[in-house]
Amino acid sequence: MLEDIFVLDIGTRSVIALLARLEKGDLIVSHLLFKEHKSRAMLDGQIHHVDQVTEVIEELVQEMKRISGQDLKKVAVAAAGRALTTVKGTAHSKYTNGAVISREELMSLELQAVQQAQLALPKYNSDKTPLSQQYYCVGYSVLRECLDGIRLGTILGQRGQEAEVEVVATFLPRIVVESLHVALQQAGLELCSITLEPIAVANLVLTQSMRRLNLVLVDIGAGTADIAVCGGNSISAFGMVPTAGDEITETISDQYLLDFIKAEEVKRQLEICDEVHTVDVLGIEQNLICSEVRSIIKPAVEELATAIAKEILILNNKPPQAVLLVGGGSLTPFLPQTLAGMLEIPENRIVVQQAGKLQQVQNLPVEFHGPSFITVLGIAYTFLTSPTMGFISVNINGEPVKLLQLAQNTVAEALVASGHSLRDIYGRPGLALTCEINDQLYTLPGKHGKPGRITLNGKDAELSEKLNDGDMIEFIPGLTGEDGKGNYKDILKNTKLTCTVNNKRITIDPLIMLGDEVLSLQDQIKDGSKVKVRTNQTIRDVLAEAGLLESQDKIWINQREIPLQELAEISKNGQKARMDEVVYAGDRIKLELPKLKIRDILPEEVSQTFEVFVNGKTVALRSNQIWVNDETADFDTSIEKGDKIEYVLAQRVFRPILIDVFKEIEFSSQPPLGKSKLLLKVNDEEKEYTYELQRGDRIQFTWI
Repeated sequence: MLEDIFVLDIGTRSVIALLARLEKGDLIVSHLLFKEHKSRAMLDGQIHHVDQVTEVIEELVQEMKRISGQDLKKVAVAAAGRALTTVKGTAHSKYTNGAVISREELMSLELQAVQQAQLALPKYNSDKTPLSQQYYCVGYSVLRECLDGIRLGTILGQRGQEAEVEVVATFLPRIVVESLHVALQQAGLELCSITLEPIAVANLVLTQSMRRLNLVLVDIGAGTADIAVCGGNSISAFGMVPTAGDEITETISDQYLLDFIKAEEVKRQLEICDEVHTVDVLGIEQNLICSEVRSIIKPAVEELATAIAKEILILNNKPPQAVLLVGGGSLTPFLPQTLAGMLEIPENRIVVQQAGKLQQVQNLPVEFHGPSFITVLGIAYTFLTSPTMGFISVNINGEPVKLLQLAQNTVAEALVASGHSLRDIYGRPGLALTCEINDQLYTLPGKHGKPGRITLNGKDAELSEKLNDGDMIEFIPGLTGEDGKGNYKDILKNTKLTCTVNNKRITIDPLIMLGDEVLSLQDQIKDGSKVKVRTNQTIRDVLAEAGLLESQDKIWINQREIPLQELAEISKNGQKARMDEVVYAGDRIKLELPKLKIRDILPEEVSQTFEVFVNGKTVALRSNQIWVNDETADFDTSIEKGDKIEYVLAQRVFRPILIDVFKEIEFSSQPPLGKSKLLLKVNDEEKEYTYELQRGDRIQFTWI
């Protein structure tokens, strides 16, 4: 004979105990017991007073032992759907040289996304407790996989530089499971299996043949309404509304000053009695007319129906073909009709499912045929026919880790549960170094990290390896790679300028400016720096690189030092050029120092003269005085390096007289033989030595 399993449905309002077994696919009920909480020890499916819940469980266990004769040690239970939290998470990974995405890397990305989703969860404990130790991940689905910004069906086996994975993960707070654990342990029971209430009810009520239709199952309890949607031969979505039968009870309690237990009793009799006798909190007896009470609760019923309809439409995107209601809250007056109106479907398409009409349930006592007992039957049926969530314990680096076993756990899931970052498995690459050159961003990537190591029971293991209870895992995180570094020559390749200067080939580095600081190609790049680079430099830059501006050759003019290079003649590609002109690759630059005379270097006002014609030749009369190396000089005096030149400008307007001409010409004061008198003529007229000259005068000197 097959053994019975022991099941508890620990609900907000009551606890139901069941002994049942599976025979030929049917659930055979051996015994079923029901007991309500003596106070509001649970709210919205969560245990708030463990000792009070434990007391009810112990009473049921003792009674079940008595009537069955079995020594009950292990029990299967379910967690309320309200406890579930679903959030999205995204993970990114960069591959410097492009890489083929392996199964291990894809799994790591998926679980990194799960960890990222976990960060959005509320904290139940102090900030010091890692979120991984506050929640169980009960499952996740991949929503999107992208490679280099392109969405793909899967990135497995694809090559790229940047991968992205988005998941939606569902979490169950550990406090929910742990409070169940404590209550059961105090009652002398061991938790052998846990499932989720919406999953358990859907497995029993929505049979495989029904799932072809677009149906919605709503389990309305005291604290929550759990929703399951099916269609296309599968259960496609689960949802939850955080309001249910207790809101109706509270409305009655508030209206008639009844404590919660008495208000619950009134609610249950509304559909079967015309009048209900009760006593309020002041001790006053009241006879309540049921039709009046139903009118009082109608707004609360409409609010509940609105919330359920809204969630159904969100999950299903349209009104379903039909809705099945289960749970004690499904008996709420007006609810089926009101919900049908909200969904705009016929009233006969919304029905209250009775436990006694479930074809796969046999031997169910008549008193338990109502919708309130479907959840406990679903927990038993799910445990016997489908994988449920048991627990295994593994050891990671000497620390015990408890895992909720939805299916077969893997090494990766154990590492996530223990709070290890999966980014550490492969060793993170070093940080990239970035800089801006001429307003363009450049990046020098960090080096690859050193992979970590995972062993399972002493042997090297991969993330996807399956775990068993008691397994020993050792995890050595990878080492982070070196941060990116480099100098400017790593980026500014092929930027050197090659040209010829005086027929000699030279190569010049680009000019790199960080603010006012000049840098070289060998200088290390600082992260975040912004530099300006000039690759085409000026003739002055080229001549300086060639060393032609470093000559010590110079002259002095009125004690001012002047390098001879400033007086040089410069040409580019055979054409006269200036120092500030830009040089391009292949240009030919020449620098020549011509033979200079005084007239080439003195200011214009010094070189200005007063010209006349003497005996047919032009003569320049000067008012300024010039010396070279302390000797009198004129405009035609040649200049050599090291010369010291001085000049003095006349302080008045220059008005030369005829005798001044003799200073500028070669003239002998000795008359020729037979001559004695010098005849002076200006413009053919005889003049005296003191005659004031005009520019262009024609002067003749003749001995007579």
